[in-house]
Amino acid sequence: MYHAKKIGIFISHIFGAYQQGLCQGIIDRAVEYGYTAEIFTSLDGENLGSYALGEESILHIPNYDSFDGILFASDTYISQELRHKILKRLKMLPCPIVEIAVKDAAFSAVSLENNSMTGDLTAHFLTVHHASRVCFLGCASESYISDKRESYYREALKKLGKTPGENDVYHCRYEDGDVNRALAFFCRTGTPEAVVCYNDRLALMFLAAALAAGYRVPGDIAITGCDDTPDGRNVSPMLTTVSFPVYELGTATVENLLALIRGGSPASPAFVNAKPLIRNSCGCRPVENANAVFFMQTLSSRITSLESSILGSMNMSSSLQHVTDLDAGLELLEAFVPQIEHCREFYLCLYSDWDSVSSHILALTNNEEPVADTDTILMKFALKNGKRLPECSYRKKNLLPDYVYSASDCAYIYIPLYFETKKFGYLALAYEENRIDYQFRLVQWQMNINQMLQGICEAKRTGMLVNRLEDIYMKDVLTGLYNRHGYDRLEEPLLQRAVSEGLPLTAFLIDMDRLKMINDTYGHSEGDFAIQVLGQAIGSTAAEGDICARFSGDEFYMLTAGLSEKEAKQRAKSIAAYLDNYNKLSGKAYDISCSCGYASALPAPGFTAEHIQELFSLADRQMYLEKEKHHASRS
Repeated sequence: MYHAKKIGIFISHIFGAYQQGLCQGIIDRAVEYGYTAEIFTSLDGENLGSYALGEESILHIPNYDSFDGILFASDTYISQELRHKILKRLKMLPCPIVEIAVKDAAFSAVSLENNSMTGDLTAHFLTVHHASRVCFLGCASESYISDKRESYYREALKKLGKTPGENDVYHCRYEDGDVNRALAFFCRTGTPEAVVCYNDRLALMFLAAALAAGYRVPGDIAITGCDDTPDGRNVSPMLTTVSFPVYELGTATVENLLALIRGGSPASPAFVNAKPLIRNSCGCRPVENANAVFFMQTLSSRITSLESSILGSMNMSSSLQHVTDLDAGLELLEAFVPQIEHCREFYLCLYSDWDSVSSHILALTNNEEPVADTDTILMKFALKNGKRLPECSYRKKNLLPDYVYSASDCAYIYIPLYFETKKFGYLALAYEENRIDYQFRLVQWQMNINQMLQGICEAKRTGMLVNRLEDIYMKDVLTGLYNRHGYDRLEEPLLQRAVSEGLPLTAFLIDMDRLKMINDTYGHSEGDFAIQVLGQAIGSTAAEGDICARFSGDEFYMLTAGLSEKEAKQRAKSIAAYLDNYNKLSGKAYDISCSCGYASALPAPGFTAEHIQELFSLADRQMYLEKEKHHASRS
């Protein structure tokens, strides 16, 4: 059964190694204490233009009342705007909150301390290897952390009675040319014995630059990195670095949060400390390099997987690109979901108003939409353990239907679905044995699904506009019946149906009585109103497939197929009866009446539009005979 006790996690860019390690530590430790985790992730700050305007929809997904506590990995947010919006929302909550941050924390915080290790590595060169000159290579694009690590480098030198030389500190970007300039800068005053690099990535770039320039590492220049990457472990010489205990950071964060939930103080420590990993590139020889063939296989597999994911995303994008029907789109999506490695459950949930149309478009198209129940969510697509589940609606108290939760022991990852400022809903994913394996290609999946949903909304809006244009082109503005364009377009199909099914055609011609008197006595607005009432009377008697039209003035045309003589006569009587009832109830100073004539024929092959016009001519003569009777009866 799904845990009643929940921890919410706000984190961005969950596909990153730091984020996944952190979340895994949180999930595992939370489960030990009987809690489950609900992870809310976004993709802020990736320079996606106006598409990214909807990132803040992540704030609308959670049911905040369901959490015993919340963890906020604030340092993972590239966009400070989104970070501040989440922070503002969290400050309104009564539950305990722990922040995972190294700066500007607004709540009780737990941080990963791996900056001071730069000083330990500097001291290692000076005391173990007796280096006389140690340089520092910083990162210009990540200055906050880089400057901290530089300060520990300087502090370590100072403790041993040294100060950096004029050419001992350089800050560069992640560019080969800039790293080459850093090497040249250090070597202006002789070859440095050691270089402490900001992180493994920069260290490996500097290692490549030094080797390409003919230096031996560590023979001529010793190098260290930080943050312990797989690439650094598989290079020769193996990179001396600093550990990256993000899993331990996750477990420590949960411990602190649970202490607050229980009403106590945050558990100690507030920092999770990294430690130096002494390998080969500093000049020590404690670690034997693994056979490079294994790493080459890993790289080859990674490249193959990347190529496959690119092609798969392209295939998915092209498949969903022209979808205009949601059910058809989800049938296509079902073929792609099994490609998500180790995914146990996949849900696509939509807000009740996900495809709503703006009030401006509704006004333009003379449409209305029912008021959406904003507390209802539609689980439109669900795949669990390889089986498609039926769609259903449920209340927003839970983010998934009760029957899904009741049979689950999973931690769920929630990803918002949106396009610009339009909020669609969210995806929910769970992995086998709660082992997070969220790959970067799922970002493209998210965008593909968002674009499909937006395309469906655009198709709905475009359809409404097209229908409105067709109405304007084919229908009479005053009465809503067809105009001449509409009549001409529908006449031939009705004729063909009558011929093929052997149905009689009946042409009605209806003319309003005393319209001139109404206009002269009560004004043209009243005359237009009377024409509208007559149009409603005619339309109310029409059956499906009949063509009711007003070309201009007060003459109306109706063409039907399948009426018997008795039914045709009754049709004319029904129009008159409608007007009689209206006159009794309207309170107008004038009555609205009409004269009606009709003529019928059984069309055979060769029957044409000209023959139909002859029927209307016969109906016109009959109509005038009736009008004369009406005139005589009023005289």
